Amino acid sequence: MENSQTVALRTGENKGLGYEAARQRIELGLTVYVGARDVTRGQAAADSLGANFVQLDVTDDASVETAAYDR
Repeated sequence: MENSQTVALRTGENKGLGYEAARQRIELGLTVYVGARDVTRGQAAADSLGANFVQLDVTDDASVETAAYDR
């Protein structure tokens, strides 16, 4: 059986335009992961949006690998 659930992950969605983009994706029915370097701010944004949080620093290979494979 094919899973047709659409999932979105972007960095920087814990504030400003990224936060609004995440909100709109959730409104469209997507499963959203808020990626952020700062755990406190990222988790707070995800909680506020009703999204999932993933700690992600795109300049750190280990962080990227964890975000990609530990879900």
